[in-house]
Amino acid sequence: MIQKKHLPTIAIGFVVGAIGYWTADFSEDGEFARVIYSILGPGAFICSVASFALRKKSPGFIALLVSLGVLLGMLSKIFYDILRDSSSHDMLPFELLLGLVIVLPAAFFGSFLVWGIHQLAGKD
Repeated sequence: MIQKKHLPTIAIGFVVGAIGYWTADFSEDGEFARVIYSILGPGAFICSVASFALRKKSPGFIALLVSLGVLLGMLSKIFYDILRDSSSHDMLPFELLLGLVIVLPAAFFGSFLVWGIHQLAGKD
Protein backbone atom coordinates (compact mmCIF):
# COMPACT_ATOMS: atom_id res chain seq x y z
CA MET A 1 0.00 0.00 0.00
CA ILE A 2 1.26 3.44 -0.89
CA GLN A 3 1.73 5.70 2.11
CA LYS A 4 2.60 9.38 2.52
CA LYS A 5 6.26 8.58 2.94
CA HIS A 6 6.33 7.08 -0.57
CA LEU A 7 4.99 10.21 -2.27
CA PRO A 8 8.38 11.96 -2.72
CA THR A 9 9.72 8.94 -4.61
CA ILE A 10 6.65 8.85 -6.84
CA ALA A 11 6.85 12.63 -7.30
CA ILE A 12 10.41 12.62 -8.64
CA GLY A 13 9.43 9.85 -11.06
CA PHE A 14 6.43 11.94 -12.09
CA VAL A 15 8.70 14.91 -12.79
CA VAL A 16 10.90 12.79 -15.07
CA GLY A 17 7.90 11.41 -16.95
CA ALA A 18 6.30 14.82 -17.25
CA ILE A 19 9.48 16.51 -18.46
CA GLY A 20 10.02 13.76 -21.00
CA TYR A 21 6.53 13.87 -22.43
CA TRP A 22 5.55 17.53 -22.07
CA THR A 23 8.70 18.79 -23.81
CA ALA A 24 8.50 16.37 -26.75
CA ASP A 25 7.04 17.16 -30.16
CA PHE A 26 5.66 13.81 -31.28
CA SER A 27 4.89 15.06 -34.78
CA GLU A 28 8.57 14.53 -35.67
CA ASP A 29 9.90 11.11 -36.67
CA GLY A 30 11.89 9.34 -33.98
CA GLU A 31 10.80 11.69 -31.21
CA PHE A 32 9.24 8.90 -29.13
CA ALA A 33 12.49 6.90 -29.19
CA ARG A 34 14.51 10.01 -28.31
CA VAL A 35 12.30 10.75 -25.31
CA ILE A 36 12.40 7.19 -24.00
CA TYR A 37 16.12 6.57 -24.48
CA SER A 38 17.48 9.99 -23.56
CA ILE A 39 15.08 11.26 -20.88
CA LEU A 40 12.87 8.56 -19.35
CA GLY A 41 15.40 5.73 -19.06
CA PRO A 42 18.32 7.73 -17.66
CA GLY A 43 15.93 9.80 -15.55
CA ALA A 44 14.44 6.68 -13.95
CA PHE A 45 17.95 5.37 -13.28
CA ILE A 46 19.05 8.62 -11.60
CA CYS A 47 15.84 8.93 -9.59
CA SER A 48 16.05 5.39 -8.26
CA VAL A 49 19.73 5.86 -7.36
CA ALA A 50 18.91 9.06 -5.47
CA SER A 51 15.80 7.62 -3.80
CA PHE A 52 17.56 4.49 -2.59
CA ALA A 53 20.60 6.45 -1.41
CA LEU A 54 18.32 8.69 0.66
CA ARG A 55 15.80 6.13 1.95
CA LYS A 56 17.77 2.85 2.02
CA LYS A 57 14.60 0.76 1.89
CA SER A 58 13.75 -2.16 -0.40
CA PRO A 59 15.46 -1.53 -3.76
CA GLY A 60 12.74 -3.32 -5.71
CA PHE A 61 9.98 -1.28 -4.11
CA ILE A 62 11.86 1.98 -4.76
CA ALA A 63 12.23 1.02 -8.42
CA LEU A 64 8.52 0.26 -8.69
CA LEU A 65 7.60 3.59 -7.08
CA VAL A 66 9.85 5.54 -9.45
CA SER A 67 8.43 3.63 -12.42
CA LEU A 68 4.90 4.38 -11.24
CA GLY A 69 5.76 8.06 -11.06
CA VAL A 70 7.21 8.05 -14.58
CA LEU A 71 4.11 6.25 -15.85
CA LEU A 72 1.86 8.85 -14.19
CA GLY A 73 3.91 11.64 -15.79
CA MET A 74 3.48 10.01 -19.19
CA LEU A 75 -0.24 9.57 -18.61
CA SER A 76 -0.68 13.24 -17.69
CA LYS A 77 0.44 14.34 -21.16
CA ILE A 78 -1.42 11.51 -22.88
CA PHE A 79 -4.73 12.39 -21.21
CA TYR A 80 -4.21 16.06 -22.04
CA ASP A 81 -3.61 15.18 -25.69
CA ILE A 82 -6.64 12.88 -25.78
CA LEU A 83 -8.85 15.64 -24.38
CA ARG A 84 -7.66 17.96 -27.16
CA ASP A 85 -7.80 15.38 -29.98
CA SER A 86 -9.26 11.94 -29.33
CA SER A 87 -7.28 10.31 -32.14
CA SER A 88 -3.85 11.57 -31.00
CA HIS A 89 -2.79 8.46 -29.04
CA ASP A 90 -4.40 5.59 -30.89
CA MET A 91 -1.53 3.26 -29.89
CA LEU A 92 -1.82 4.09 -26.17
CA PRO A 93 -1.26 0.61 -24.67
CA PHE A 94 1.83 0.02 -26.78
CA GLU A 95 3.17 3.48 -26.00
CA LEU A 96 2.92 2.80 -22.26
CA LEU A 97 4.30 -0.71 -22.64
CA LEU A 98 7.34 0.49 -24.59
CA GLY A 99 7.91 3.20 -22.00
CA LEU A 100 7.79 0.70 -19.16
CA VAL A 101 10.08 -1.74 -20.99
CA ILE A 102 12.79 0.93 -20.85
CA VAL A 103 11.93 2.56 -17.51
CA LEU A 104 11.53 -0.54 -15.30
CA PRO A 105 14.94 -2.10 -16.01
CA ALA A 106 16.66 1.27 -15.66
CA ALA A 107 14.99 1.92 -12.31
CA PHE A 108 15.72 -1.59 -11.02
CA PHE A 109 19.33 -1.38 -12.18
CA GLY A 110 19.83 1.95 -10.43
CA SER A 111 18.34 0.95 -7.10
CA PHE A 112 19.99 -2.48 -7.00
CA LEU A 113 23.32 -0.95 -8.01
CA VAL A 114 23.28 1.36 -4.98
CA TRP A 115 21.99 -1.49 -2.79
CA GLY A 116 24.93 -3.65 -3.93
CA ILE A 117 27.39 -0.88 -3.23
CA HIS A 118 25.94 -0.47 0.27
CA GLN A 119 26.17 -4.22 0.84
CA LEU A 120 29.79 -4.34 -0.30
CA ALA A 121 30.67 -1.36 1.86
CA GLY A 122 28.97 -2.97 4.84
CA LYS A 123 26.62 -0.04 5.45
CA ASP A 124 23.03 -0.84 6.35
